[in-house]
Amino acid sequence: MGTCCFDNPFHLVFLITVAVFGCIFPKTLHAQGNLPHDTLKLSEVEVIGKTGKLYPILVIPFLEMETFAIRDIGDFLRKEPNVSGIRKGGIGIDPVVRGFKYNQVSVVLNSGVRIEGGCPNRMDPTASHVESENIQKIELLKGPYVLKYGPVLGALINLETVQPRPCDHPEIHGSFLYGFETNWNGQREHLTLSGGNRFVFFNASGGYKGYGSYRAGNQEIFNTSFNKLYGTAAIGFLLSRNHQLILDYSYNQGKNVMYPALPMDERTDQTQVAIIRYTGKNPGKTLHSTEIQGYFTAVHHVMDNLNRPTASLMQAVTTVNSRSAGGRFTGQFTVGKQRFLVGGDYEHVYKDGDKVMTMKMIMAGDTFVSVKHANVWLNATSNNAALFAEYKIPVNAVEWVAALRLDYNQAASGDTFRLVREGVAYFDDLTSGFFNVSFSLGIKKQLTGWLSLRASLGKGSRSPSLLERYIRLMPVQYDAYDYLGNPQLKPEENYQADVAFDFTTPDLGLLSVGGFFSWIRNYIIGKVLPPSLIKPSTQGAPGVKQFFNTNGAYLTGFELSWQSPVGKQWEVVATAAATYGFEPEAMKYIVSGGQVVGQETVKNDPLPEIPPLEGSIGFSWKFFKDKLIPGATIRFVSPQYRISQSYGEQNTPGFVTATLSITYKPCRFATLSGGINNLFDTPYYEHLNRRMVGSTERLFEPGRVLYGTVTLQF
Repeated sequence: MGTCCFDNPFHLVFLITVAVFGCIFPKTLHAQGNLPHDTLKLSEVEVIGKTGKLYPILVIPFLEMETFAIRDIGDFLRKEPNVSGIRKGGIGIDPVVRGFKYNQVSVVLNSGVRIEGGCPNRMDPTASHVESENIQKIELLKGPYVLKYGPVLGALINLETVQPRPCDHPEIHGSFLYGFETNWNGQREHLTLSGGNRFVFFNASGGYKGYGSYRAGNQEIFNTSFNKLYGTAAIGFLLSRNHQLILDYSYNQGKNVMYPALPMDERTDQTQVAIIRYTGKNPGKTLHSTEIQGYFTAVHHVMDNLNRPTASLMQAVTTVNSRSAGGRFTGQFTVGKQRFLVGGDYEHVYKDGDKVMTMKMIMAGDTFVSVKHANVWLNATSNNAALFAEYKIPVNAVEWVAALRLDYNQAASGDTFRLVREGVAYFDDLTSGFFNVSFSLGIKKQLTGWLSLRASLGKGSRSPSLLERYIRLMPVQYDAYDYLGNPQLKPEENYQADVAFDFTTPDLGLLSVGGFFSWIRNYIIGKVLPPSLIKPSTQGAPGVKQFFNTNGAYLTGFELSWQSPVGKQWEVVATAAATYGFEPEAMKYIVSGGQVVGQETVKNDPLPEIPPLEGSIGFSWKFFKDKLIPGATIRFVSPQYRISQSYGEQNTPGFVTATLSITYKPCRFATLSGGINNLFDTPYYEHLNRRMVGSTERLFEPGRVLYGTVTLQF
């Protein structure tokens, strides 16, 4: 069999998108030649207003989130089409979007603030450092198309936090939230105060979450307890008309967070984020707005195995300190119907940490203790500086958006570890630098009064992370191998195409059908090093894998959604989505007796950690002038048989779950909501859920959960 990338029908998405651009582009050139005449036929409000979303983007406002029982943002996002997550415990769900995972999915705060987690196993991904109660909206952008928020390879998640706003008259407002969940024996409380006047305004909030272990549908108890304490404070100043300055600080602490699918638990995680932002509107005739933002984040992360049976023989404590600092500036210009955005950003990341292993041996009644230190990272740094631009214009009833981004990335480490054999360096030359170019082009055209077309082409680039460059012999991936960084990795490059059709009528609602195709050049994956070269340091690891670049990998898939007509008392939302990924040639390692004894080549091996086909249908009804809204959702997930042989994945069964919900607003000052998740107490686990430590058993999802939330505003 060949390795043609168009064996799957969805691979034709790329060709279809190119053809669409080819058909429309000549007409647009003609339209540009007659720009004054044609633009007189178009109203700016009419064109921009009808287009709606151009790229595959989903915006989730706070009002949609406040009625859910949200412990973790990554967990909440799993309800969206083609979005899944890697569960390792009760919280810290790592988002996976269209098969892109880890650093392939860029997660930022407030359009560019980046938090670098401390755990090599990503028990604290970026979203886990922010609580949903402090989120104003979530933007989920699929594909490498929106380049103004930082480097992006496959998807971008922008978490916009609540910001203080000026008031016409001196005033103070507040809100209080209390929520509980059975099964978890969990509760959460959140208090917010905001107010001020036209010149000085503020908001402050704080909250607590405490959850215990949960029971799965098979009646098994999983130790996923955790405690979180957090607070925020922000103050804004009106410097002059249309010019604002906002200072923002937040603190988030996790304590005794259990991860049954990881070799360690989180003993404590302290995160601090400080942001300063200046915004100016209409400073000039063509300059529409300007923004300057700077930030600093610090994460102190401590994890250990003190609650594990292995602690009786060896106690391991890992401490990592991570810091990031950076800034961003943008200027938006408007010339007629043309809109320009230009800007630049910079990010500095620093990570340092060590692992302390204390071993106890009892011989002849005497206890012998030995202590060993190992670096996780040693003064590792990464610097990324970029310039970007975005251009929008409606031409001949077609909305065009083009973007360009130029990044220079440089990394270094103070690590003293060296691995050189027979003149070949496997962990040496610790400094690397890359110049990355990213670009995108998108269109939206209203074909008829009820049918519109969206198409996008783009290239996104991502430099290797500090983990992929410098990690030292730790099991940080899906399999049980110890991993070694590779300082000379090349950046991953994603060439992607999206095409979608939107059908909208007043009687039938909105039907969206779309597909995508992605070729990832220099795809980063693990490769086993010979045991004669290096041996693992983790007990039970079959060997050591080092990160390296493959020739490429492919991802393709589709998304389908239907929403009933607006303005009705009832609402129905149905979705279906799937992603397929493969590597043309992968290496499968044969393990016997806990060691690698051979290898074989696998053709067209499916990529690991790709969720299966799934769909959902939700129904709700509005009573008493929208004050009472009951609802129900059914989710269908198919079995996953497309598994990676090279990574030793296992098939996962399909399942069906049901959820009931109800929201009641007795007055504008109060909202009551509740429901039942996993109504039928179904025993199931997601394909991406990690295996329990020391076994092949998966971490099951919670069984039946009854939840309730009360929100009061004053």
